[in-house]
Amino acid sequence: MTSALICTVGMTFSPQNDIVDALVDEITAFNPALVLFLISRESRENALKIAQRCNLAADAYEFIELESIHNLNDIFQTTNKAIRSLHARGFSNQQISLNYTSGTKVMGSGAVLSAIFNQCQELRYIYEGRGGDRVVKTHPSAVFAYRDLLVSQKLIEEMRFRSATDTLDTIDTSLLSEYDVQTVVALRAIADAYYYWDNFHHKQFVEIMKSLPPDIERAARFLVGDNVLDLVTGIGQICETCEYTPALFADMMNNALRRKLEGQLDDAMTRMYRVLEMLAQWVLRRADIDTDDLDTRRVPPRYRVNYEAMRSMDDGQVRIGLRKSYELLALMKTPLGLRFRSYDELGRMLHERRNSILAHGTQPVKEEDCANLLAAVRELFRSEVPDFDNLCHTLQFPWLKERVS
Repeated sequence: MTSALICTVGMTFSPQNDIVDALVDEITAFNPALVLFLISRESRENALKIAQRCNLAADAYEFIELESIHNLNDIFQTTNKAIRSLHARGFSNQQISLNYTSGTKVMGSGAVLSAIFNQCQELRYIYEGRGGDRVVKTHPSAVFAYRDLLVSQKLIEEMRFRSATDTLDTIDTSLLSEYDVQTVVALRAIADAYYYWDNFHHKQFVEIMKSLPPDIERAARFLVGDNVLDLVTGIGQICETCEYTPALFADMMNNALRRKLEGQLDDAMTRMYRVLEMLAQWVLRRADIDTDDLDTRRVPPRYRVNYEAMRSMDDGQVRIGLRKSYELLALMKTPLGLRFRSYDELGRMLHERRNSILAHGTQPVKEEDCANLLAAVRELFRSEVPDFDNLCHTLQFPWLKERVS
C-alpha cells in the first residue's frame, strides 16, 4: 500500500551517534511514496542531507519549517496542516505514519499529538539497541480507545445518549486497563439510564442506577442520591395510575428546560403546554372534575350551556383541553384560574405556540418566546406548588444543576 511519512528532523551534536544515518536507513527501508520533513531553520541542512542520501526524487519530499521548535501549539497546528495536505493528495489516515525520533522533545510531542488526534496509522521511533538501531512501531489504538471513552463522557454531558452508547459500543476494551473497562461499562449503563429518564421511562432509570458501582471516578458526576431515586420511582408509579403529583410536574418542567438547552424549542413548548394542562387537570380533579368526561353539573349554571355544546356526538362525553380547563377554573373562582386569566402575556405566548409548525401552524418557535413561556409557566407553578423550585432542582440531571440554577 502506498504510504506517506512525516519525519521530524532536529540538529546533530554527536558525530559518534549521528541520527542522520539512522533516519536514512529508516526511510530507505520504509520506502514511502512521499516524505514531509518537519524541520527548523537550523535543521534544514540535515533534512536535505537525508533526502539526498535516500535518493528521493524532487517530488517525493517536502520541507515544512516550524516557526518555533519550542511552541507546542505551533508544532501541533503545523503537523495538522501537513496531514491535511496529505489528505488532499489522496493519502488516508491509514497510509500516514510519523517518525518522531529526531528533534526537540516539544517537536516530537506536538507531532505525536497531531498524529494521534488525526488517527494516523503508525508512530515510529528509532533507538539504539544491541546489534544496531531498532525501530519501535506503535499503533495508537489504545489511545484512540481511551479518547473514545472521554468523548462518550462528553456526549452524555451533552445529553446525546444514543451517540454515547454507539461510541462506547465501538471501543475495543482489550486495549484498556481493567479500571477503564469498568468505566466503559459504567458509562454505557449511565447513557442508557438517562436516555430512559429523559424519555419518561422512570422505572428503567432507577433499576440501572441502583446497579452502578459507586467508585468509578468518571461516573461520579452522573450518580444520584437515594432521595432522587425515591422521587423518580414515585413518578414512575404515579404515571402508571394516570395520576399527577408535584414531582411529576417538576420532572416535566425539567424535561422542557433540557429541550430548550438543546435548541429543540418546539419540543420544549410542547412539554410546557402539556404540564400546564396537567396542572389544570390536577386542580380540577381535587374538585372531582374529570376533563376527559366533564360532568357539566359541576359547571356554574350560567355557563353550562357553553360546555354542553362541546358534547361529543360519538360517545356523549364532554372533553375539555387546556384553555377550557383554565376557563372553568376561573369561572369557579379558583386562585389558579384567576391567575391564569389575568396573565395576558401567557395567553399570547400560548397563541404563539399554536402557530408553531409542530402545533397547528407553520412558524418556527423563537428562542425568546420559548424562554418567556418557560418563565411564565414556572411562575404559575410557584404559586400553586410549595417549594417548586427546590423540587425542580432536586430532580434535574445532576451535572446540569449549576448550569440551570
